Amino acid sequence: MAGVTSRARPRLALLLPFVAVAASSCAEPAAEEAPLPVGATPLDTLPDHGAFTDVLEGVVHPPLVDYRALMPRKPALDAYLERLAATDPAALEEAGRDARLAFWINAYNACMLDLVTDHYPIERSGGIVQRLRNRLAGRPANSVWQIPDVFTREHCAVAGEPRSQDEIEHEIIRPMGEPRIHFVVNCAARSCPTLAARAYAADDLDARLDEAVRRFMADARHFRLEEDTLFLNRVLDWYGDDFGGVDGLRDFFAPYLDEEARARVNDPVTAVEFVEY
Repeated sequence: MAGVTSRARPRLALLLPFVAVAASSCAEPAAEEAPLPVGATPLDTLPDHGAFTDVLEGVVHPPLVDYRALMPRKPALDAYLERLAATDPAALEEAGRDARLAFWINAYNACMLDLVTDHYPIERSGGIVQRLRNRLAGRPANSVWQIPDVFTREHCAVAGEPRSQDEIEHEIIRPMGEPRIHFVVNCAARSCPTLAARAYAADDLDARLDEAVRRFMADARHFRLEEDTLFLNRVLDWYGDDFGGVDGLRDFFAPYLDEEARARVNDPVTAVEFVEY
């Protein structure tokens, strides 16, 4: 199974799940590289992720995100991101595994929201060349691919270093060996697993990850079993190695299914197909 370097493929039409609003009359300025906080004192404890929950509540309406409603909360999002940026890497390294995983999941999602709001409304972002390139690739005007280097640019400072979305996901989160993260990191696309309306925390992380899997399976866009075929979101094809391939995916979902569905999924006659993203 081929490896990937971004949560979304370049030629895919990634549609922002936002509540439609009238377009702004002036173009959005391009976002600059995120500098490290000047004179920031490293935090010797991990931040309170409740501050991120305060941002998400009233903005996330699964499976949608209301970016217009998020804009007035941008100062609160920025304040939370400043706490992430100022977190001492040593304190993070000394924290328990669940605390570190929750930290980086929240960081990915908060940084993605920050990136989108910096270019909102998306249809006003990007230069002529960028727009032409995206049009030729079949990407709609409100695709996150309208944002230059959306997944590869180091735009968000976390734990003392500027980070890209790809670095946070592929170099930090995935090596922690928890495949359920693919149901909780959100890349601002309609086909991406739903963004939760509450930040993740160490004390109930395992239960929250299971909850995310069940939410994913309850959505026919991501998971459906029809006769002798199991249809899955293509993200599970891209990251199938994290689950142990197709057979590993069958084994992964089995505990979440009733006896009859579990038998059908595990039946070799049942094919696995990945739907368009």
